[in-house]
This record gives sequence, structure tokens and C-alpha cells, in this order.
Amino acid sequence: MDYRLMKTLACDARLKILDYLNYPEEHFPDVPDAADTGLTNKMISSKLQITQESVSLHMKWLTKTNLVTSTRVGTRIFYKRNEDAIQKAIGSLIGIL
Repeated sequence: MDYRLMKTLACDARLKILDYLNYPEEHFPDVPDAADTGLTNKMISSKLQITQESVSLHMKWLTKTNLVTSTRVGTRIFYKRNEDAIQKAIGSLIGIL
């Protein structure tokens, strides 16, 4: 078990980000294609009311543990959940508990 995963999930902001990515149409109704394209730092920072730099640090944790994937389009990076890795993480956590 990678304990970075537990440390990643121990942060309220990162859990909120995962929720935003899981239900983008609910959290970002003005972005109709967010479920397909993903969310940017700017969108997430606006919703969380923290700086884009802070969101970048949270995204670094989430991508290093493979819970989130990133795709660069021009100058922007779009983030989406990595459902396969999330299912593995759930299995690992169940094994520990």
C-alpha cells in the first residue's frame, strides 16, 4: 500500500476536488461539457476559493497517486478522475481497514 494515497485523501480540499471531478455537471452547471473535457485549475480554484497555485499543489498530489489524470490543451490543463486507479485505491483501503 502506498501511504501517499492515505496522505492524499486526508486533505479536505483534495476530497472536494475529487467530488467536483466526479460530479462536474452538479458543481459547474455553466460548463456543459465538463464531464467530457475535465476541469481546469481556474475552475477549481474559483469553486474552492483558494489560489490557482494551491490548486496546482493539490493536483500534484492527486496526479502522483494516479487518482486524477491531466490533459494539456494549449496553455490549459484539464483534469479528470482516473476511475481505475480510484477503484484500486478503494480496494487497498478496504484491505487495510
